[in-house]
Amino acid sequence: MHILILPAGFILWYLAYEAKPIINDEVTLRWEENNINKRNKLLDIINNSF
Repeated sequence: MHILILPAGFILWYLAYEAKPIINDEVTLRWEENNINKRNKLLDIINNSF
């Protein structure tokens, strides 16, 4: 029974996560920009290390 509950829980979590409202305000845009910059820096470090 647990084998069926866990995948169903992940599917429901994914659907709820995708259904959240998108807020386009200045704080959200700055937060996304900072995260994109951090992600790009990490990818550059990883790519340069190989």
